[in-house]
Amino acid sequence: MSPINLSLTLHNHQPVGNFDWVFEEVCLKAYEPLLKIMERYPDIKLVLHYSGGLLEWIRTNKPNVFERIHSMVRTGQVELLGGGFYEPILVMLPERDRLGQIRSYTKWLKDNLGAEARGVWLAERVWEQPLVSSLREAGVEYTVVDDSHFRHAGLDEEELDGYFLTEDEGEILKIFPGSERLRYCIPFEHPEKTIEYLRQVAHRRDNALVVYADDGEKFGSWPKTYKHVYEDGWLEQFLQTLRKNRDWIRIITFKEAVEKLPPRGKVYLPDASYREMMEWALPTRTLLEYEEVSRAIANQPWGPMARRFLKGGSWRNFRVKYQEAYQMYARMLEVSRRVAAMNKSSKASRQAQKELYQAQCNDSYWHGIFGGLYLPHLRSAVYQHLLKAETLCTAGNGTATRRGVHAEVGDFDLDTIEEFKLTNPRLSAYFKPDRGGHLYELDYKPKGLNLLNTLSRREEAYHKKILQAQPGANPEGVKSIHEVVPEIEEGLKARLQYDSYLREGLIDHLLSPQASIEDCLRGRLSQLGDSLTAPYQCQLEEGRGKVSLKLQRSCNLQGERDSLLIKKQVDLDSLTAALNINYNLVNTSKREIICAFGVEFNFAMSAGEAEGRYYLLLMDKEERAGHLAMKGSFSQRKNASLVDENLGLKVTLEWDKAAELWLLPLLTVSQSEAGFEKVYQGSTVLPLWHLSMKPGDQWDLRIKTSLEEI
Repeated sequence: MSPINLSLTLHNHQPVGNFDWVFEEVCLKAYEPLLKIMERYPDIKLVLHYSGGLLEWIRTNKPNVFERIHSMVRTGQVELLGGGFYEPILVMLPERDRLGQIRSYTKWLKDNLGAEARGVWLAERVWEQPLVSSLREAGVEYTVVDDSHFRHAGLDEEELDGYFLTEDEGEILKIFPGSERLRYCIPFEHPEKTIEYLRQVAHRRDNALVVYADDGEKFGSWPKTYKHVYEDGWLEQFLQTLRKNRDWIRIITFKEAVEKLPPRGKVYLPDASYREMMEWALPTRTLLEYEEVSRAIANQPWGPMARRFLKGGSWRNFRVKYQEAYQMYARMLEVSRRVAAMNKSSKASRQAQKELYQAQCNDSYWHGIFGGLYLPHLRSAVYQHLLKAETLCTAGNGTATRRGVHAEVGDFDLDTIEEFKLTNPRLSAYFKPDRGGHLYELDYKPKGLNLLNTLSRREEAYHKKILQAQPGANPEGVKSIHEVVPEIEEGLKARLQYDSYLREGLIDHLLSPQASIEDCLRGRLSQLGDSLTAPYQCQLEEGRGKVSLKLQRSCNLQGERDSLLIKKQVDLDSLTAALNINYNLVNTSKREIICAFGVEFNFAMSAGEAEGRYYLLLMDKEERAGHLAMKGSFSQRKNASLVDENLGLKVTLEWDKAAELWLLPLLTVSQSEAGFEKVYQGSTVLPLWHLSMKPGDQWDLRIKTSLEEI
C-alpha cells in the first residue's frame, strides 16, 4: 500500500457566557476522557484547538486536565493551534481587533503552555481571501478550512489530498482542506470506513495528505456519543485500527506536514464557510427552496457533479437575516472604536480590550443547528462585556469622561439614519425615530444589562420539520446532529407564531377596540393606524440636569390621512435610573376616533418560570401576579413590576390613567443539538387605553419606567 499522511484535528469551544454546568459536563464527557485515552497512544499525534475562554476555564477549574494538555504539548504528541482569543469570526472584526485577538492568544499559549502556535483555527471556518494579509501580519503560517471551500473554487475531491498555497497582497499562507466525508464518518461509522477511504486516496497518489478537522464535542457530548465513543469503545477501536495500519498510514501534525511535504498547488478561495453554515445563512424562504433543489438533484446521475455549484449564502448575511444580530454587531463596533481611542499603556485600556474581545465571541451573532443567537444568556453576556468595556473607556479616558446626563446623536446601528442616545451614569437609552420612535436598547450600567435584549419570533426553515413531524422518524444508531431528526415536544406546533415587528420598547399601537390578548400572543394584532413602525419626527433638548427627546407623527388612521397626531417626550435626568415619558394625542380629523391605544415594552429578564422571577401588581397592596412567562389580562391597572431575584433587579412601569393590562411571554421555537426548544426571550408588558376622541380632542398620558436593585 502506498504511504498516506493523516492529520487528526479537533476544535474545542464553549461560548463566552455559557453556563458553568455546561463547561463541567462537556469537560467530563468529551475533553477529559479523550485526553486520558490519547495518553495511552503517544505514537498517535493530534492537532488540538481550544478557544481561549475555554482554556482559561480549564486552567482555573480543571488543573489536572490543563496539565494533561501541557504534558502532551511537551512530548510533541499535540500541536496546539491559535486563533482569535475568544473565538470571534475574524471577518466580523476591525483589523485592529483581528490582529489583537490572534496575537494575544498566541502569547497566552506560549506563556502558559509553552506552545508555538504557527497555525490558527478559523471560527466556523469562515473564510474571505483578504484574511491572508491579516493572518500573515499576525505571524500565522497556516490554517485549515473545509474541502467545500476548495470545491467552490473549482477543485475536484481527488485533488484535495494535500495543503495549498494562497496569496493576498503578496503574502503567502498555507491552507489545509478538511474532509467533509471524514466529518460525517468519524466517530459515527465503523473505523474500517475511515481506512477504506484512506485506502482509496492512497491508491491515487503516493504520500498524499488527508485532514480530519471537526468539533471535539462530538466525542462525548453530542447526543448518544459518550456511550458510543467511550463505553462501547469506538475511540479505542479507532486508535488500534490506525496502529494496525501504521505501515502505510502516518499520523502527522500540520507543523510536520508543512516541513515534510510540498504544497499540492496554489488556490484562491471564494468567501465560504462549511456547507451547512452557508445554507443556514440563507433567508428562510430561499433556504426552503435550496433544500428542495438539493433533494431534487440528490438521486440524479449528475447530482454529485452539480452539488458543488450549490453554495448557499454568506456568513455576513446573518446580520441581515436577524436584525438583533446586526444591532449587537453595530454596538460592538461602537465600543471597539472607543477602546481603540484609549491610552494603550493604561491598565483600564487592557481591561477594556479583554472585555471587548469576549463580547466578540461568535456564537451570539448567528444561528444554525445550535441555539446561538436564540440563547438569551449568550446575548446577555455579549452586552455585559460591551457595557463593562464602555464603562472602563469612560473611567480610563479623561477626554471621554461625562458626568451627569447628556445626549448623543449618531448612526449607531449603521443604517445611514441617525439614532438618539440619552445617557446618565446609570442608564443609556437608544431610540430609533425612523422605526416608530422605538426604544431599542436600555442599558442598566451598574449590572451591565441591556434590558431590551430580546429576540422576535420569526419563521425558520426547520419549523417545517415540526409541522411535518411523524412519530419514530429517527433511525437507529448514532448519527451526526446534521442528520438526526430532533424530538418534537407536545404542543410545540402551536408555538409557531411570528412577529411583524421587532420586540423592543415604547411601541405605539393603534388597535381595534375588539383586539384581544390572543391576537397579540399569535402576532396577529391588526393596526388601525401606521404608528407601529413608521418614522417619527424628532427633536432633542438639553437643559440643566435633564435631556428630553421629543417625537411626533401624524398618523393615518382608518384610511384618513393625518387623522391622529401622536406626540411623545422622553426625559432623563442626571441622577435616577428612570425614564419619564409623556404622551399627547390629538384628533386632527373631522370625525370621532374610537380605538385602543397601547404602549408595548418587552423586557429581557434572566428566565420566565424559574424561582424568583415574577410580576408584582399594585392595587391596595403589592401582590404577585405570577411568573414572568405567564399570560394574563387585568383591568383598571396603573402599574406592573417585573422582579428578577437572580439579576437582583426590579423593573417598574407606572402610568397615570387606569388601563387594561396585558402580560405575555415572548417565546421562540429554535433548534439545538438536543432537539427543538421553546426559549423564553422576554416578557411583554402592554397597557391599553380605550379611547373615544371627538374632532379636536386631546388626550394626555404619563408613563414612568424605573429600575431598582433588590
